[in-house]
Amino acid sequence: MEVWFLAALMGMIFAGFSNFAFKIAASRKYDSETFNLWGGLISIIFAGVCLVVVKPADVSTPFIIWLTVGSGMIATCGGIMKVYALRYIDTIIFYPLFKLFSPLLAIVAGMVFFSERFSLFEWLGMILGLLVPILLINKIEHNRQTNLVLGLVFVGAISFTSAVAAAISKYSIDSGMSEWNSLWYASVGIFFGSLILLLGKLRIRTFGHIVQHSQSGLVFFAFARSFLICISLLFVLFAYGHGGSLGVVQTIHSMYIIIPIFLSIAMYKEHVDVRKVLAVALSVAALAFLG
Repeated sequence: MEVWFLAALMGMIFAGFSNFAFKIAASRKYDSETFNLWGGLISIIFAGVCLVVVKPADVSTPFIIWLTVGSGMIATCGGIMKVYALRYIDTIIFYPLFKLFSPLLAIVAGMVFFSERFSLFEWLGMILGLLVPILLINKIEHNRQTNLVLGLVFVGAISFTSAVAAAISKYSIDSGMSEWNSLWYASVGIFFGSLILLLGKLRIRTFGHIVQHSQSGLVFFAFARSFLICISLLFVLFAYGHGGSLGVVQTIHSMYIIIPIFLSIAMYKEHVDVRKVLAVALSVAALAFLG
């Protein structure tokens, strides 16, 4: 088994637990922008400690640095929209659909911008993964969800931002930036992206808004999510740096949906049926082909 595959698999596991924090934030109606702002600040601290300890060489050009900061700002838009999306549709609907669109865009980007080519088994794995949403969208779910249409709009927007951020991360690693530096610059982008969005929305009321919505629970779950997603991102960046292609790594990474889905069913009693179980099983089968 390839080292890059193991790294991608570990990144997927940590991402699964970190993404369950979005469901918690949505169910407790935490302020989305404040939640992501705290997450960005915690990520900066964590990444900064990593830089001090590891002391990696930084040979990146200013262009690559700003591009990586930009990827963090793009990613924070997706993070904020996830909390909104999960207020309108269940995790068992949201995550498989997100898993369809984001890896598909990453596959296309990998073929167009990185000249990636895939083996027969990799194609089978990706095709199986892309079949998942067919099992999840029907008239019954339209009536069961709070607002399926609006939720789907958010899914499309989040998928686009996720694919763009992933492509930039792949490009920065291919250009010689270390995983540790990439995590640091992306964390800076996440924090300032959240702050800019808050300032644009609230202006002089921003500081008061942050204080008002910074409950202990929000800060705790933002900390937990940020720590887990930082570990996940490090593994994903390591996979890119050790031979993993953008399309395959992102498809493996997207399998993290299994974890928040089962946690949401267990803790929030979300609806589950044979079609949804089959959708999750297809995700596992796709992962086996990709390995």
